[in-house]
Amino acid sequence: MIRITDERNCCGCAACTKVCPTNCIQMKKRSLGHLFADADETMCINCGACNRVCPMENPIASTDYPQRVYAAYSINAEVRYRGSSGGMFETFATHLIGCGYSVYGAAFNDDLKLKCICATNETELLPLMKSKYLQIDFEDKYFDIRMKLLNGEKVFVISTPCQIAALKRFLTRDYPNLLTADFFCHGVPSQQFFDECNEYDEIDKYGGKVRRYTFRVKKKKGSTPHYYSVEITRLGKLIMRTGYYFDSTFYAFFQRYISLRESCYNCRFAGAGRYADITLGDFHDINKYIKNVNRFDGVSTVVVNTVHGQELLDGCTNMLSIYEMSIERLIADKACFSGGTPRPSNRDRFLIDYKTMRINELAAKYVNKKRYINARIYYSLPEIVRKTVKKVYRSVI
Repeated sequence: MIRITDERNCCGCAACTKVCPTNCIQMKKRSLGHLFADADETMCINCGACNRVCPMENPIASTDYPQRVYAAYSINAEVRYRGSSGGMFETFATHLIGCGYSVYGAAFNDDLKLKCICATNETELLPLMKSKYLQIDFEDKYFDIRMKLLNGEKVFVISTPCQIAALKRFLTRDYPNLLTADFFCHGVPSQQFFDECNEYDEIDKYGGKVRRYTFRVKKKKGSTPHYYSVEITRLGKLIMRTGYYFDSTFYAFFQRYISLRESCYNCRFAGAGRYADITLGDFHDINKYIKNVNRFDGVSTVVVNTVHGQELLDGCTNMLSIYEMSIERLIADKACFSGGTPRPSNRDRFLIDYKTMRINELAAKYVNKKRYINARIYYSLPEIVRKTVKKVYRSVI
């Protein structure tokens, strides 16, 4: 039976709740509003199904496939612009929809709750674009996906590494009609924390109700990959606001990595071993290797983990600019490919303060306003000046 005595041992995938024959497991809130498996011992029949499906209790499946790493981006400027980095997800998903696949990924509903949804055409695909830096509610998509696969339908799923691992454990066997992708994940805050930060910003910053929130908005001649935008209703009018990540209380907390799920600091899925066929991520350091690429337009890292992942990439190369890189460079440059996000030294104090402080008080204490004043000045400088400032800064620390 699942017993979560240590919050580091639950990733919140909820797969255990789907396989329990007596429905004795529920997901209940604990620290920072994160959901954890909670079993009713009086209903448990000790069948062990929950333990077998748990990705945290079972080692990752090894593969003998030699991983290959690429820097890539869509040659379609609009596709690249719509993506968080190089437009790889849209490229893959559009190609697969054309091949008859159903695509599952994360999208906000009308109440800004992050859900797993299914897209079967390009219009339905649009809400799945862009990163969403909080934990998804997978709901009953485990069953939907399994049913499609059993019926011979083709399915493509993209989610966090732990969620893909949970899905593979739930399915119990490989399906030739299933393709999966995960991404470089720094960790996930909870839906509750996202809601609380938005409620604070609605009063303190926006003066209206947040109706839509978009991470990783791109701006022409942008100076950072981390802009965001919100749509607000105020006095019956729809207003759009765009800003740096630190202008959003939630986004600023996320970038400090202090509001993540506890298991994210000891992530068992952030290494080179992957359940997914292909892994996607940013390639912010592309100019260290290729000089004539504008990183602010978006460049992706693509890690091929299986032969099926390589076949997917090969089927899309006519839509991409692509450069093969070395796996050693990736491991050296990507902390979230060689281990979990480091746990902040003030995390324990933050957990205590969260129980008694309001969001504005937490922000005042844990989000360094002076740091972001400096950041705003830095990002307003021309790129050539920013590069000089960065070199000088690194030379004196």
